[in-house]
Amino acid sequence: MTKNLAKLEQEIIEEFTQFSTIDEKYTHLFKLGDALPEMNPALKTEENRVKGCDSTVWFHLEYANGRLQLQADSDSMVIKGLTALLIRLIADCRPDEIREINFDFLNEMKIWKLASHRNAGLNALLDHIKTKVQLINPDHNEPISEEASL
Repeated sequence: MTKNLAKLEQEIIEEFTQFSTIDEKYTHLFKLGDALPEMNPALKTEENRVKGCDSTVWFHLEYANGRLQLQADSDSMVIKGLTALLIRLIADCRPDEIREINFDFLNEMKIWKLASHRNAGLNALLDHIKTKVQLINPDHNEPISEEASL
């Protein structure tokens, strides 16, 4: 894992360990989700919808100047909060760094009942993003598709 990702994960863990109860942690997670910028409804397409997650969640990945940006929305407060954490991790990453992203840091935050690697919904979120990242052509600094975003 790159130092930058490890540092961001540690910052998130420390942010959540300041709360003593699970309710306080979830309240903070919900606030993070609520603070996300509203996703353009035109981006809520079937292509951007994550398959394999019980909640409805959309990810829109953009690639410019060698860096990734992610927009997201969900009908679940928990998932929306988790997508806010993912957005923090992915912001300004290079495509090759995305391979290293996982949700293991959630275990240290002590907000999730299942180990992160055993949760199919969380894995679906990461798989969706990693699949989209594979479509990026880093040699041309743009996605392989004709659009400027994935």
